[in-house]
Amino acid sequence: MERSRNPRDRRSASGKPSGKPSGKKFSPPRKTQPKNEEPRRTEPEIPQEIYREEIDKQLLHELSSLASDNAEQTARHLLALVHFLPEDPVRAHEHGIAASARAGRVGRVRELAGIAAYHARKFDVALRELKTAFRITGDPSFWPIMADSQRGLGEPLKALELGRAPEVAKLEKDEQVELRIVMAGARRDLKEFDAAITSLKCKELTEDNPLWAARLRYAYADALAAAGHSALAREWFSKAASVDINQETDARERERALEK
Repeated sequence: MERSRNPRDRRSASGKPSGKPSGKKFSPPRKTQPKNEEPRRTEPEIPQEIYREEIDKQLLHELSSLASDNAEQTARHLLALVHFLPEDPVRAHEHGIAASARAGRVGRVRELAGIAAYHARKFDVALRELKTAFRITGDPSFWPIMADSQRGLGEPLKALELGRAPEVAKLEKDEQVELRIVMAGARRDLKEFDAAITSLKCKELTEDNPLWAARLRYAYADALAAAGHSALAREWFSKAASVDINQETDARERERALEK
């Protein structure tokens, strides 16, 4: 489905010799890049430990439309992306660029490239990659990341538009909660603090589901604090901290700060 991006050999456009001296002095031919030839790409180095990892069969299946060498190298870049994402999102993003260049018509590749770009704060790239992934796959699961990328670009109104799109109804519960958090952030970007608080009042706020409890309560407490409701914010930071077993947030620190 996707051709390799390795550039063709560059050749100078010197004509065939006529075998007869012309009396003219010729300069050496200039090394120009032929028209329609893509510039040479420099891909990030893949660590040796990545080459020792076994490639998931499902991933290889998704890359089966590619030439075998290209599929394997693309998969290695995706493994490197996942490897670096938690600690070095910029490096993960570089591998996302390489994978996307090699397999731009594979939805999973564009999705992972977009997620890496988002974590590297390359919000314009994230939007482009994720919109393309959605066009290919029809999967809206990364809708919250797209909306938050619009916020990152300083466009909260466009983020709110995404929150009203029909695709939202297709999201899983945890994805809907994540989008709710992003929408509240967009309201705060617009200085609509009361609207942000209201948008976070939902039945999930009192549920102890580990997929969203800490982040949703933290967002609610943060919105309360931004609106000047310090006492109530402190209460909800405490509730967020009580379920934040993986320490995803700094809820406990925020709670203590409001006690002063």
